[in-house]
Amino acid sequence: MKSASLTVLQPAQMALPEHIATVAVVDRSKPSNGWLNVLEGFVTGEAIGQDRRSREEAVRGLTDALTRTPRFTVKNTGIEMAGSKAGNNLPAPLPWNEVERICADYGAHAVVTIESFDSDNSNSARRVETKRKDKNGKQYIDVSYQAQQRTGVRIGWRLYDPSTKIIIDEYTTDDYLEKSASGSTERAAIGNLPSQVSVTRSVAFNVGREYGARIAPIYVQVSRQYYAKAKGYKPDFQQAARFLKSREYEKAAAIWKKIEATAADNKKAAGRAAYNMAVVAELNGNLDLALDWSKKAWNDYGNKKGRNYISVIEMRQNDARKVESQMPKKKV
Repeated sequence: MKSASLTVLQPAQMALPEHIATVAVVDRSKPSNGWLNVLEGFVTGEAIGQDRRSREEAVRGLTDALTRTPRFTVKNTGIEMAGSKAGNNLPAPLPWNEVERICADYGAHAVVTIESFDSDNSNSARRVETKRKDKNGKQYIDVSYQAQQRTGVRIGWRLYDPSTKIIIDEYTTDDYLEKSASGSTERAAIGNLPSQVSVTRSVAFNVGREYGARIAPIYVQVSRQYYAKAKGYKPDFQQAARFLKSREYEKAAAIWKKIEATAADNKKAAGRAAYNMAVVAELNGNLDLALDWSKKAWNDYGNKKGRNYISVIEMRQNDARKVESQMPKKKV
């Protein structure tokens, strides 16, 4: 099988009020007690300034997500405010006059803030013994070390709506990434692990993007597989696959539709052709037709990928309805 990609609008996890069209992003998770933060860094092994750079990456991740939505315009203010003493607990909410001032300064209708930020890093290594034989058949034990690194980031967010004086969302996102490395000694194995600073920044960026997907529909790339050959119709499938790759969907569909209609003695080829027709329909944005063809592929020809595709298309139809409700006065 080959694959084709398409861009879909993924619904947000929550719908925001219609009047919010521009959002300003603020970081108020800077620890108000810098000494406590530095002390924690010594205890956990975090690099000096690591959390600040990671907070910047979280803001960048959020901004990246919100620049890929037709729902909002996003303004990265660059504002950095002190929050809780250690930076890992939610502080008291911003005063509404402060939120209103930020909105007025940046032409925004709402303010999204990082309210707390905490990262944790841990490394460990274990001895691994592997029995081996040399060329003479003599058995010996090969000793190596396997190191593990776990990097976690936890961020608290708030979304302020000054027009209603309501905090629309108060939410905590957390994620982690595990890496491994090996070496001849414990120290070498740990030394082969990636930079703790770079991994923390990468996780923070992803956490920022995750929150963006929570509050706004965003465009994402998805991949769909399709059949590039079928017994008895190999040249036709290959030709249609070339058309599909060059985005000449109608020409590809004409070939597969003809095969499905005439291959009564070859159910496998007909099922593959019907399945491919469902893929073409989705690529063309016609989800109802894609559902009809995927059902035909499964019900009439027993194509198992067609059965799975039915669920995929039904989920996309459900997502499309959600997106429509989340995009007031905008054409989806």
